[in-house]
Amino acid sequence: MKIAVFATGWNGEYLRDMYHGLENSQKEFHDSIHLYASFGRLGSGDSFNKSEFDFFELADMSEYDGFLYPSTTVKEGDVKQRLLERIIESGKPCVSLEEEIPGLSFVGINQSKAMRQIVRHLAGVHGIRTFGFINGMKDTYEAQMRQQGIESKIRELGLCLMPEWVDYGNYEYRSGETYARKMIAAYEAGEELPQAVISANDLMAAAFLQTIKGTALEGKIPITGFDRYFDGECFSPTMTTIERPRDQVAYEAVRLLHELHEKADGKLVHRELSYRFFIGNTCGCTKHVPFDTESFRNRIFWKNLQEHDAKSKLDSMQEWVTSRISLEEIMDATGRFLDLVGAGRGQIFLTDDLFSQEAKSYRSCKREVLNWCNEKKRTEEGGVQVFMPLHYQLHRMGYCMVAGVDEMFRTGILETFFRNICYALENYIQRKQYQEVNLKLQKLYRIDQLTGIYNRFGMEDLGQKFYERNCEYHINTKFIFCDINRLKYINDTYGHKAGDWVIRKTGEALGRLAAEDSLPFRFGGDEFLLLTREESGITAESIRQSIAVVCGEETSPIRESLEVSIGVILAPWDSEYNMDVYLNQADEAMYEEKKMYHEKYGDRRRK
Repeated sequence: MKIAVFATGWNGEYLRDMYHGLENSQKEFHDSIHLYASFGRLGSGDSFNKSEFDFFELADMSEYDGFLYPSTTVKEGDVKQRLLERIIESGKPCVSLEEEIPGLSFVGINQSKAMRQIVRHLAGVHGIRTFGFINGMKDTYEAQMRQQGIESKIRELGLCLMPEWVDYGNYEYRSGETYARKMIAAYEAGEELPQAVISANDLMAAAFLQTIKGTALEGKIPITGFDRYFDGECFSPTMTTIERPRDQVAYEAVRLLHELHEKADGKLVHRELSYRFFIGNTCGCTKHVPFDTESFRNRIFWKNLQEHDAKSKLDSMQEWVTSRISLEEIMDATGRFLDLVGAGRGQIFLTDDLFSQEAKSYRSCKREVLNWCNEKKRTEEGGVQVFMPLHYQLHRMGYCMVAGVDEMFRTGILETFFRNICYALENYIQRKQYQEVNLKLQKLYRIDQLTGIYNRFGMEDLGQKFYERNCEYHINTKFIFCDINRLKYINDTYGHKAGDWVIRKTGEALGRLAAEDSLPFRFGGDEFLLLTREESGITAESIRQSIAVVCGEETSPIRESLEVSIGVILAPWDSEYNMDVYLNQADEAMYEEKKMYHEKYGDRRRK
């Protein structure tokens, strides 16, 4: 089968466990599994996350035989609903992981039932009668199911869930810390406190215990967790919690999807898996399930070692990709990193125009800039392929596909990997944009706006370099000075627009003669300079011919022909004189010709 999975990475450990379950199922069923992973932050609603969540639109639903939807990872309500509608409209079978959704089959544990068991244990074993509750995000399925289980069991036993001690957090450490500070303040104020607290996950429970440590409440309030992730396992005292079979849920979901595809009868299947109620010390128990300390310490050692190694590789990648100045170099560095972490394949597709700020759909990004394959570990078409968005805020640059990335999931570096690519691409775009701006500024600084050739500033910069380079390569340089004859007469007789016209045409004529071995400049007013190599073939006569051709291409505003005085000086490459000497000599040679022009026509004015 070809299967699509849609998940956000708000909980990295959950995503890693799910990936391992998918990998295990792939080895058995040999499916082609496409995992569309985004990493949008919960509830922020900003443009960065909007681009993340919109990434799911990349998937062409018609290409797949079925879908897996770990919907509890997708916390944004509108995103969740839009994706659900696309799945249902496809008409293909879909299995929801952990959340019972109308119209979809289901694999997961009964979270309400699990919470009921926690309440029963606290009440039956420890005699707890009043409870507090640190929940997750209020409007999410998991939060609702966990609270529903607590409330129903408390009502059944005739106990009390104190409304003022029900808080909603975001499953992070700070939520438990905030709850604990609130309880410490209430204790100091002499208010009534719950006899025990139930937490919707281990991390918030650990934060609660750590915060009340050293206060008057330490050791006085039992607490339980949920979801037994690694951070809860590391905490001491050991956590009383619920352990979900996360990788098994993903495996069973794939197996169920095969059954639904084979039957094709449209019937939905609800498959509930067992969970483990892990009794630790935080609830007040002193006897609990034996804990294999040696095995756990070894797990911590290897986990730390692997993550340290992964961080070193990420540091190298960050240095590689951010220091590259071309797109090709960024892609080479990305392939180098994929090889370093033992990946199987890697592809990157970008939009045709990276520099356009117009909103692009991810499906329009078809320009392949990376197609990397590990020849020693060639990945076939099957397997788990992970797709991730490449974007900066709302600027969607493209997407990345990687396969055979067990190490990246195991060490939790997948998100940072693709973020590094995003940052490198954004830096590349910004560098290009800065270069364009600098070129425009340089053009404004160096280019004469009337003629379009270089101005006096350009001559001082580029002209000097041109002359020095010729000398370095033993090339003689021609200094050709030009001055428009009788410009004042033209301005007085035909107006300044006509004067501008003859200046513009003179510059255009010089510009047409210029090539790699020549540079034209408007020196100032009606004076022009052309620097060229001796062997360029440009002479005073060729300049006059070019002027005649340019002026003949449109109706002239003056009755007379446009004429210039020209002075030519050849500077030998091994001369001891600097450029200014030859500029003065060319100017003097031009002036001598201008005197001859005025004497010939009986006009003593230089201008």
